[in-house]
Amino acid sequence: MANDSLWLAKKYPVLKPWDIDTLVQEFQRQDLDANKGLPQRKLFDAVKLVEPQREYDEVRNALKKISLSRPDMVDQDEFVEVIAILRQGDKSGGSGVGNAARAFEGITSERAYERRTILKSEQNTSSAHTINEDEREEFTNHINLALAGDSDIGYRLPINPHTMQLFDEARDGLILSKLINYSMPDTIDERVLNRGKRLSPFQITENNNVAINSAKAIGCSVVNIGSQDLAEGREHLVLGLVWQIIKKGLLANINIKLHPELYRLLEDGETLEDFLKLPPDMILLRWFNYHLAAAGWHRRVSNFSSDIKDSENYTVLLSQLVPTECTRAPLHERDLGERAEQMLQNADRIGCRRYVSPKTVVNGNPKLNLAFVAHLFNTHPCLEP
Repeated sequence: MANDSLWLAKKYPVLKPWDIDTLVQEFQRQDLDANKGLPQRKLFDAVKLVEPQREYDEVRNALKKISLSRPDMVDQDEFVEVIAILRQGDKSGGSGVGNAARAFEGITSERAYERRTILKSEQNTSSAHTINEDEREEFTNHINLALAGDSDIGYRLPINPHTMQLFDEARDGLILSKLINYSMPDTIDERVLNRGKRLSPFQITENNNVAINSAKAIGCSVVNIGSQDLAEGREHLVLGLVWQIIKKGLLANINIKLHPELYRLLEDGETLEDFLKLPPDMILLRWFNYHLAAAGWHRRVSNFSSDIKDSENYTVLLSQLVPTECTRAPLHERDLGERAEQMLQNADRIGCRRYVSPKTVVNGNPKLNLAFVAHLFNTHPCLEP
């Protein structure tokens, strides 16, 4: 071990030989596989034992800087290298990647950047993608609620919604496949899935192919998404696919077969045949406006963004759906953030405070606000037969 420590100390000057001895001893105490490898999912817990101040995303970013000798497994030298990268980052005070990424994306203000994560490729520095952190958090919360107690993956939940953990947990295809079956029951015969705590790269590829093909079967766009993209945790691709799957589930019940009372939403001169051609999100807007009209309100909505930012239409909708629990009191509040909070307190009283926060309402996030309205419809359609 002494020779190994000296060699590693020369390779990583930021670490002393006695530091490396400690790291090696701690690594060897972990639950390693037959080839002395640590599953990547367990890396963060192992790092926390020697570097308790580290955050999940910090460790994840360090791991991205090295090339693993085996997919999804970290060996002893790679574990030491991760710690060395973390220590070197402490000494250098960060790399300034965030500012460079902002410039690349044309994001110039702190406010615009506040809830976005810029992802830059280690292989192609001119390539960058943006993910919305609010969406990542809310989609993760949805998964935690939807899959809690699952016999195969329940032990992996809850996923921390405030980190990038979702993308690592989705690597083996199990969570995506389970989410598909939650949104659209019985899409996947789960007997075909490879399950267990340690799957081989081949088994992971099989699971990811099942998830991608099944997502396509329920109407998701999977262009440019391959099993390797999921296995590598490509954040923007995984998040986009997760949203499509969640959206399919939220909108699945917005149809005339399950809710024949939707005929009430027909406009003058419109035939049922024409109405049935409308996509679910347009029917959802029609439902929203039906209740606004029934409430005698002077405004209407045509989108899930600018028309809901001030929370007025939401406040009236909630008071129309469940007047015994939701009042129009928020309309008297001038501050948009506080008005949104009061509106969401009304939603909470009827068990519907999900998918949005005061900030995502005021900012008019179209995906999260669509999810919120769909949840309201699914729980309180309030249409007479």
